[in-house]
Amino acid sequence: PLLYSRHTVLGGEVWRLFTCHLIHATFNHLLWDVLPLLGLGILFERSLKDRFWTVLAVSSLLVGGGLLLLQPDLPTYCGLSGVLNGLWVAGALSAARDERSAGSPAVAALYQACVFALLGKIAFESITGASLFTDPAQLGGVAVPMAHLLGALAGVLALPARIRRAPPQDSFS
Repeated sequence: PLLYSRHTVLGGEVWRLFTCHLIHATFNHLLWDVLPLLGLGILFERSLKDRFWTVLAVSSLLVGGGLLLLQPDLPTYCGLSGVLNGLWVAGALSAARDERSAGSPAVAALYQACVFALLGKIAFESITGASLFTDPAQLGGVAVPMAHLLGALAGVLALPARIRRAPPQDSFS
């Protein structure tokens, strides 16, 4: 009842767009998602802070809904990897912004390079159909590069722009 199934989602079970991220095909699949989630949490806790939940929600919605709209040939989907891509991008961009503000442009550039590396990975997997870091046989299915791309896009969209306010001006009359 939690797995993304295109047929059942179109039949009205829209909650599966969110709950599919909680389901995993095998124990190895679960490990390949939970361990990076812990790593991302440790790495980006300071820069994402309370935006973590926003990124998680936006990524879940955009991945599930995007797959429904953009990949009609995909009958089922499960796993957290699309959402993880959203957390990676949002965390890295947020950390880059923090590092620039702290006067560390080299570290900021490193975080931005990590985003480009992820986009390169997604492009490689999309073009070749091969997973770069995982063995599909052990995961119980093939990677879905569209989910990763949608997650990355969600990571960008979920970051609200920080509005810089000008210091108050003293007015003399």
